[in-house]
Amino acid sequence: MGSAAAPMLMDDSEHPTDTAIPTSTTSLARLSCTSCRDRKQKCDRNLPVCRRCTSLRNDCVYPSSRKSGQGKRKQARDLEAKLFRLEDQLRTIRHSADADRCNSPRTVRTAVSSNVVYSSPVASSADQSWLSEATIQEGRDVGEPRSHQHQQPADWLANSELELTELDDAPLSRDLIEELTTLYFKNGYHCSPMIHPSRYLESLRSDVPSRQPPLFLQLVIMATGASTDPSHASLAMSLYRRARKLAEQDEAKEPNAFMLAHAQCWVLMASFEAQSTLFSRASLSLGKSIRIAQILNLHQLDRCPQPPSLFQSHLEPPSSRNLDWIEMEERRRTWWVIYSADRLVFATSALPSIIDDRMVHTLLPKPEEAFTSGREETPQEHTNTLHQALRERSPPVSRLGARALAAHLFYRAVDLETTEARPEAQAEHNLESYWARQQDVGNDLLALLISLPRDLRLPASIGCQDTIYIHVLIHTALMCLHKTALRKAAEDGGQGVEASFVKAQGRSNLLAAAAQVIAIIRSIREEDLTEALKNPIQGYATYIASLVFFEDFALTRFEGSRANVVFLFDMLQRFSQTHPVARMLAGQLGHELERLEVVDTAMG
Repeated sequence: MGSAAAPMLMDDSEHPTDTAIPTSTTSLARLSCTSCRDRKQKCDRNLPVCRRCTSLRNDCVYPSSRKSGQGKRKQARDLEAKLFRLEDQLRTIRHSADADRCNSPRTVRTAVSSNVVYSSPVASSADQSWLSEATIQEGRDVGEPRSHQHQQPADWLANSELELTELDDAPLSRDLIEELTTLYFKNGYHCSPMIHPSRYLESLRSDVPSRQPPLFLQLVIMATGASTDPSHASLAMSLYRRARKLAEQDEAKEPNAFMLAHAQCWVLMASFEAQSTLFSRASLSLGKSIRIAQILNLHQLDRCPQPPSLFQSHLEPPSSRNLDWIEMEERRRTWWVIYSADRLVFATSALPSIIDDRMVHTLLPKPEEAFTSGREETPQEHTNTLHQALRERSPPVSRLGARALAAHLFYRAVDLETTEARPEAQAEHNLESYWARQQDVGNDLLALLISLPRDLRLPASIGCQDTIYIHVLIHTALMCLHKTALRKAAEDGGQGVEASFVKAQGRSNLLAAAAQVIAIIRSIREEDLTEALKNPIQGYATYIASLVFFEDFALTRFEGSRANVVFLFDMLQRFSQTHPVARMLAGQLGHELERLEVVDTAMG
């Protein structure tokens, strides 16, 4: 070999530097070039480029030794590139198949032990790869999985693991999936009691993909369950993000094909976002849930005949869909969960409500025991529409029905203030109408409080989260109602008998409602209070009661009001470490105290 070195023709980014052409004193290389060796063709070994590479315009590279793995590495890269191209083609074919499937009926209903299991869309094999446990804990998002080979899921309890993603070898165990789902039905279900528990769990454990709930619904349920338990709280946000991403991807496949699971998923995500103080995003998620529910005609399930609509494919009478009693009741319950959320968003954020009460023609929910057991209603358990229940002031027969009525009356109490702010409502002839409506809302709130079923009454059921929520919401509505009435009486200059009476009695009624809220809070066990304050409405009620006592202390310097402010402020601060809403409200209340230079006095 001579001393002249051949020029480097390879790309440094693709080949290691140890394959440089050896120095030579002749015009021939010691070994054939890699291109000829790969093709198993005879190489003339001319330097710097052999004839075959010259004619084919290939890069001519000569190895430094016979043991070089350069050719094998290049083959591996070529095979990997071909594999990726094949996977892209398979992905395109699969998406086309999913689109075709969306044009066919999206749910499969199979009878099991005389019951119909939870309806769900046909899940693609690509959807079976969704989040490893390690990926969740690190908070990373997962891209499209490389491997899309179809895998039939084994028995939900017999098989120990579920294949999740290519990014991690540590999959999310089925035991953890069951644990998080169980936590939801144990700790979080009372806030949104719309999904039939036993049917959902039965379909979740099915070994038939078409009978399993959609993955986005599974994930948001697990995220909610994880958020209720400190040992799994770190998983909640990543599970939620993945659920949101999958729900958006599922809707993108077929924009006009919605099902009940979409409405349920988005209202659960709105609840999760509100608990995380993501209020703007929660409002958008709730708005999507409301529109999907209305497209599915959940707000008019019991209206005959149905009005004309552009969404005729979703507005067929319920009887034509061959839905059993439990499926119809699940749709009613989904609607009333969404309805209640819309009313509470309006009452606490000043955003306009989306639902028009005049368009609601769905019966209030049946008793929870009847729903979970599949037992159809008895004559004593017959329910009315919202309008009939308010007109007749009939007692609610279910906890969800009581929650919906309380949310509606809370909305009406706050709406009195917003409607009176309109210019057209300022005329003197509307003054009498305002006091009549104010009295009507107050009477409806007291009638609901008195007519609550025995299992929702205090103090016997103080350990029930539904009982706590409903009573706190009713008294918060009364606080808002009386506070608005005091402001109205002051603006009207005390004119009229009603205004004079309100000025005399309004502040005592306002303090009485706030006292009821603090009495409920003092009566709750610590663990129940921890769970109750996860609901943003409970924290909001605490904040409103604090302001009532604070204003009374600022006016009268009454020591009892000062003590109540200190108690509620301390409680919000105590839960600030674990409850984002409590932390936000404690900060706002602290600013109010500091602004009026009462914080040092209040804190003693």
